[in-house]
Amino acid sequence: MTRKTDLTVRTLAADDDANTGTVFVTTDDSASALWQRYRTQVPAADPRSVGIVDATGGSAGSGPAGTTSDEYATDGRDPRVATVGSPADLTGVGMAVSKLLEALVAQQELDRVRLGLFSLNTMVIYADDERVAKFLHEITRRIDAIDGFGLVVVHTDGFDERLDSQFGAFVDGTVEVRERDPDGIETRLHGLGEATDWTAVEFDGSDPHPDTPAPAGTNGDSGTYPVPESLHAAIAAAEDERPTLTLCNYDSTDGDGDRLRSYFEVRDISIRTATLDASAPRNVALLHRGNELVAAATVDALTDAVVLESGDAFDWRQQPDVLKALHDDAHGAKGVDKAFLIEVSRVVEMRSYRTGAGRVDAGFQALSNLWGDPRTRRMYDRLVDRGVDVHAYGVPDAPTPADAGVTVHPSEHEEIRDGWFVVHDGAGDDDGKAALVAEERDPGVYHGFWTRTPGRVDSLGTYLRDAYPAR
Repeated sequence: MTRKTDLTVRTLAADDDANTGTVFVTTDDSASALWQRYRTQVPAADPRSVGIVDATGGSAGSGPAGTTSDEYATDGRDPRVATVGSPADLTGVGMAVSKLLEALVAQQELDRVRLGLFSLNTMVIYADDERVAKFLHEITRRIDAIDGFGLVVVHTDGFDERLDSQFGAFVDGTVEVRERDPDGIETRLHGLGEATDWTAVEFDGSDPHPDTPAPAGTNGDSGTYPVPESLHAAIAAAEDERPTLTLCNYDSTDGDGDRLRSYFEVRDISIRTATLDASAPRNVALLHRGNELVAAATVDALTDAVVLESGDAFDWRQQPDVLKALHDDAHGAKGVDKAFLIEVSRVVEMRSYRTGAGRVDAGFQALSNLWGDPRTRRMYDRLVDRGVDVHAYGVPDAPTPADAGVTVHPSEHEEIRDGWFVVHDGAGDDDGKAALVAEERDPGVYHGFWTRTPGRVDSLGTYLRDAYPAR
């Protein structure tokens, strides 16, 4: 909430000229929203010099995974866009980045290319630490190979501190950003020479501040996802919908199974093996829901697409159908702790903050977790200040401050006492909708899911409003 994304866009835009190209990777905002933000800074930006990898995995990223268009809009207003089915598909993101960089350097013959990645936090909640570290290493290698420049946005509030040194090894410098009273931000540079002192950064009217509510889009069809009978029922339904990956006639001598298991289990997709009556085909991976086949691929092709251990990991090639089918309507979270839920919650909260409108329903288990935690209280105060209609749920074990600015839904119900949820309705814009729902089944251990699917988000919001009216 210190406008790091705005600062990054403005930094890249300030260097825009006829000899410079830019590639953006977005895991949070749609490609169109990011392009609009950039054009606000550089109205005359040439779309042929800009490429965007849309890895949101939501309704905005609805195209086939890892595809790009080599044609430009006839009106000249749109950049080249590559879509990737999920932020978890780091190989697909890397291949799309490589293809766009090649297009700008080889086809457009540009002298300089920059890359902006927004944000690393979302990748971390979709993929394990080792894979994200390897991804960042490969990306920085690509940038070095073309003597380019890259900026990676990390929101440290909710970001696991143990990853700082690991990711810091792949970058040349760090720009810290903090709030400055009474308004504005300050930055400080480490690396790339001597460290600088804190310096005030001003945003004037020409900067695309996200105070303006997002335009209303098409509302999701909540009828596609019936309003659940309870939060537990919503979690159970999402778990039942998770697919299974079965390796048929699998020869496990080369360790591919362990690599695949590491990749898919973090996405809450179970892997099993099966021996068919026939000896052929061998080493085939089937993605299925019960008896319904979703997609198939060879184990070799699937392993090559998810392992980031070779220098050609991001060389362009066709993605297996199994990965194309994984758009994560509801991404499962089994046996996770509070730290993980904080990371996911921050992603939902930041989406509502950028929207600057709409409604957020947040369950804190006990209201003292909101009022007694200065960082959480500040987060939700900021949402209220931005114009978001905030509704807080929890056991009423602490009085509501007079200046709270939120609507309180006190309840002693078991699912409120055990539930952790953040639901944002997107202010009518499907691209802004997101939700996290989890329940504490053992002390400190949670099970649930998060989603950006509009209809599913709508159904959760409807349930909470109907089941727990404000008192």
